[in-house]
Amino acid sequence: MSATTSAAGATPAQAAQTASALATNPNPSLPPLDGEALAKLVEGSSDAKDKHLVIRKLTDEIVIFSQPFTRSGLLSLGGRSTAVRLPSGVFVYASHPYTAATQNAMDLIGGKVKWLVTPDGEHSMFIDEWVKAFPDAKPIGVKRHQEKKPHINWAGLFGAGGEDQTYGFEPDISLHQVSAHVNHELVAIHHPSGTLLEADMLFNLPPKEQYSRAGGLPFFTRLAGGMSSFSPGGTAQGLMAKSVASDKETDDPRLLKKELQPIVAAKFDRIVPCHGDVIETGGKVEWDKVWGKYA
Repeated sequence: MSATTSAAGATPAQAAQTASALATNPNPSLPPLDGEALAKLVEGSSDAKDKHLVIRKLTDEIVIFSQPFTRSGLLSLGGRSTAVRLPSGVFVYASHPYTAATQNAMDLIGGKVKWLVTPDGEHSMFIDEWVKAFPDAKPIGVKRHQEKKPHINWAGLFGAGGEDQTYGFEPDISLHQVSAHVNHELVAIHHPSGTLLEADMLFNLPPKEQYSRAGGLPFFTRLAGGMSSFSPGGTAQGLMAKSVASDKETDDPRLLKKELQPIVAAKFDRIVPCHGDVIETGGKVEWDKVWGKYA
């Protein structure tokens, strides 16, 4: 065997090319996505809700939908949904309006949308739009949605037995409830790409991508340093985590630790937050900055 070929007969250059392709698309059975075409969908949209939307391909399996979102008219947090292509269908972590460009993007992504997951008990403002668009998909939420969204035919509600069910996206994706958090978080991990999706467990501000088509960050947000204190290692982020850890509403003081342990044990490198920029690499380190001491 030549010194320039591997045991499988590939040259080092070919092996490197294969490794690069697998990094972008860990599941070669899925056809490549045209990231440029996805990004341009917002430009041709007449839907007013697409004016500031950013659609970006992260990998051939993952597409994100980012937009401005301001809490209480003051906190510029940004908002984001994530679509994940699996061999068996499409999983959506839904947290933005179902717009015209979004519909076109879902057509380009291809595959049947089978699962619609609310990131937590608060991130359900737009789930009705997604359920209407994909009536055959399985909506998955948390217990409080029994009262907040009783008209939806939930396939499972975590905290009300949903955590004991399987949904068909396993083992590629696992859902982890953090009910010790006031918003009852549903963290999703896409294991083939090592990507963690989350809502209010971790912010990564400033939300530059989410405001990139809105003229950049608002003036007062820039004045406040982009609110970078709401990021891993930041003071505000640390105080938020501490408030969750010290919440006395639960009868089990060990609940947070128990719920964090399977997340900490998982292998992931990328974090896609609902609020703030994507952490493309080093996500496990950033997660531990916030939650390591409580796990």
